[in-house]
Amino acid sequence: MELSPQRGRNAAKRREWITVALRAEGFLSIAELTHRLDVSHMTIRRDLQYLEESGHVRMVHGGASLSVAALNHSDRWVTPAATDEAQLGKAAANLVGETDIIAIDAGRIGYEVAKALPEDFRGTVVTNSIPVIQLLIGRFPAPRVVGVGGEVMTDNYAFVGANTVASIARVRVETLFLAVDALDERGVYTHTDAEASVKRAFLDIADRTVVVAGHDCFADSAPLMLGALSRVSTLVTDWRPPERTERALHEAKVDVLVAGERETAPSTRNGTDNSDPATP
Repeated sequence: MELSPQRGRNAAKRREWITVALRAEGFLSIAELTHRLDVSHMTIRRDLQYLEESGHVRMVHGGASLSVAALNHSDRWVTPAATDEAQLGKAAANLVGETDIIAIDAGRIGYEVAKALPEDFRGTVVTNSIPVIQLLIGRFPAPRVVGVGGEVMTDNYAFVGANTVASIARVRVETLFLAVDALDERGVYTHTDAEASVKRAFLDIADRTVVVAGHDCFADSAPLMLGALSRVSTLVTDWRPPERTERALHEAKVDVLVAGERETAPSTRNGTDNSDPATP
């Protein structure tokens, strides 16, 4: 995330940049902020004191992190699984070209994909995720961001509903990065009607779909089918799928990209082994 010296002299823009950068990186030292913003240590300390007094950041030894209130309200993606999700996001973002037109789904994993986009990315991002929009418009230079509005789903700060679906239908993207709750030999699934309608709309406007999901998706179940495996181009996950599922992915010509190239996931669906070698 680079900032020009001219921007560095604007206090409001500088403080906004610091807040967005902390959402993305968790902690930044005063030395690093001084280097990136091309201002003095004293200026950075004044900025951090201002942001701390307004409740946005917490000053710690040598730098700053987001305040607890800011984490709770503007970055919902701090969870025990955050490290694995960050790894998935980085693996998925490696598939993005410098000028691609992409769509990023809402939720923690979508946020990690956006956070991992290359510094030189200057394409277009279509998304229904408010945190993704906030993150990307804070980059310098920022990519083109197209937000598809509608009713706000407050548990993950995402736009959903008929207006969102209609907005998605009016655009076209090269690659969709889709988060799912479950994946099996038949297809991919999610839990709620509101999310399902938006995800299906994204599927309909994408030239190719990259499903980004942790290995829990192989063991979990969800009632609403989004599409068959044939609608998926690539699966990015953190463990190799169970044998039966991997065979179905191969037959559907889905490329499987395993972040870290781990072995088969230890979890099973409903307590049964999915790797039944007798199944054709």
